[in-house]
Amino acid sequence: MLLSRLQGAGITGLGKEQAEHALDWYPDDIDKAYDILVLANESIEGELKDYNPEVNMVGAINRNMVTCYLDALLFAMFARLDAFEAMLYDSFDDEPRKKLAAILRLWVNLLRTGRLIKIELVSTTTILKTMCSRTVRPSTCKMP
Repeated sequence: MLLSRLQGAGITGLGKEQAEHALDWYPDDIDKAYDILVLANESIEGELKDYNPEVNMVGAINRNMVTCYLDALLFAMFARLDAFEAMLYDSFDDEPRKKLAAILRLWVNLLRTGRLIKIELVSTTTILKTMCSRTVRPSTCKMP
């Protein structure tokens, strides 16, 4: 039902795996699962939500007590400031940076719309792994 609803709205880039993650996040509310998938699609397509002082931002869940610095840094950079937004635009030619920008846009969009950033949907580990794939020695980037 969720996939057909997405396809009816013209969202064809998200599939069964993404729908399952959204339903894991909101097992009792298909409308909230749908809204998260729409936000994910908007993020993939390059949309970035504006800061709204009326929205209560709740931040991100810390992964195994190792991502607190990254979570705090991203919150400080993107919660209210637009100075760093240029790095989130979809203007990259290579796939790893495009993917990283899309993941970061989703992180920021979740933050700015007042949703808790959970590991199940957008893990900061994914951000770390994407960044590490661009390093000289990716083997040095072991994730817990």
